[in-house]
Amino acid sequence: MSEPVSGSKNYTWLGIVALAGLAWGTYVPVVFYGGKELGGTEGARLTSILCVGLAYFVLAVLIPLGLFLSRKHAWPPFKSTGLSFSGLAGVMGAVGAICVIFASKSAVNAAKSAGLQADSYRMLIAPLIFGLAPVINTLVSLVWHPKPGNPWHFGLEKLPGAKLVAGIVLVGLGSALVLYSKEQEEKRERAEMAAVARAESKPEAKPEGKAEVPAMAAPKESAQYPAWEWLVFTACAGLAWGTYVPIIFYGGQELTTKPGELGGRLMSILCVGLAYFLLAVLIPVGLMGGGVSQWPEIKGSSGLMFSSLAGVAGAVGAICVIFASKAAVDAAKAEGKNPATYRIFIAPIIFGVAPVINTLVSLFWHPKPGEPLHFGLHHMPGWMLWAGIFSVGAGAFLVLLAKEQGEAAHAAKPLPAGK
Repeated sequence: MSEPVSGSKNYTWLGIVALAGLAWGTYVPVVFYGGKELGGTEGARLTSILCVGLAYFVLAVLIPLGLFLSRKHAWPPFKSTGLSFSGLAGVMGAVGAICVIFASKSAVNAAKSAGLQADSYRMLIAPLIFGLAPVINTLVSLVWHPKPGNPWHFGLEKLPGAKLVAGIVLVGLGSALVLYSKEQEEKRERAEMAAVARAESKPEAKPEGKAEVPAMAAPKESAQYPAWEWLVFTACAGLAWGTYVPIIFYGGQELTTKPGELGGRLMSILCVGLAYFLLAVLIPVGLMGGGVSQWPEIKGSSGLMFSSLAGVAGAVGAICVIFASKAAVDAAKAEGKNPATYRIFIAPIIFGVAPVINTLVSLFWHPKPGEPLHFGLHHMPGWMLWAGIFSVGAGAFLVLLAKEQGEAAHAAKPLPAGK
C-alpha cells in the first residue's frame, strides 16, 4: 500500500453532506405548503406525491440514463444484489416521502375530529421523524454488516464508544427540540393572529329590551379519523428514512467494481429514481385515473410548483447521500484508512443539519394562500429552539471527535506484513 501524501485530507464529502442536509431540511415545509395549495384533499395529496415522483424521474432517471447513453460513463455490471438493494433504498425513500404527506393530512383530520386545533397533532410529526431516523440508522449500522455478494450478514461485532452514542443521542434530541420549538412558535403565532382578528371584529348592535341569545356551538365532526393513524405514518417515515443510507451505500458498493468509478453510483441513483417513479408516479396516476380518488381542482401554479420543488429537494438530498458516500470512501482510501472511517458519520451529520435548516426556513418563510414568497422574522424564538440547536451542535461535535479519535487509533496500528 502506498503511503498517503502528507496533508492530502479531502473533506469534499462534508460539503456534499451539508448539501444533503440543506435539501432534506427544506423538503418538509415545502411539500406541506405545496399540498395545502393543491387543496388538502385526498386527490391533492396524491397530486403532491405525483409531482415529487416526476421531479425524481427527471433528476434520478433521465439524467443518469442520458449520461450512460452518451457514453460519458460506462454501464456497471448488472449484479442482482446491487440493483435490488439500490431499488430497495429508493422504495424506502419514496415510502418516507409519501408517509410525510399522508401523516400531515391524517394528523389534521384527527385533530379536527377530536375538536382540537388543526395543528395539534401535526406539530409533532417532523420532530418525531428526525428524532427517530438517526436512531434507526445507528441500530441498523450496528447489527447489519453486509459483505460483497452476501447482504444477509448480521451481528454485533463491537459495542460503540460512549462519545459516538452520546453524540447521536444528542443530535436526535436536539433535532426533536428544534422542530418541536418551531411548531410551538408557529402555533402561538397563529393563535395571536386569531385573537387580533376577533378583537378587531365589531359585534352587531342588539336592540334594547331583548336578551342576548347565546350562540349555538358548532357541532364537532364525527370522530371518523383514528387519532393514532398519523403516528403510524410518522413512524413509517422515520423507519424508511433511517434505513435509506446504509441500504443505498451497500447497493452502490455492489454495483461498483473499480475505485473512483461513477457508473455504479449513477446506476444506484437510476434505481432510486425508478422506485420513485413506480410508487410516486404510476400508483397516484392509476388511483386518480381509475376513479379511486378524484383529481384535485388546480386553481393556480403554486401547488404544483412547490410540490415539484419538494421533489427536487428530496432528489438532490438522495443523490448527495450517494455521492457523499463515494467521496467519503475515496477520501479514506487516499489517506490509507479504513474505507468506513468517514462514511459512518454521514447520516448523523445529515440528520443533525436537516432539522436546523428546517427550523431556519420556517422562521423566515411564512407562505400564505396564493402568496408563497412571504418572508420575515415575526418574533424571536424561545429557549427550546436554542437548546435544540446547542444539542445538535454538541452531538455533531462528539460524533466528529469520536471519528478523529478512531482515525488516530487506526493510524497508530502497524500495517500487517506484506501490505
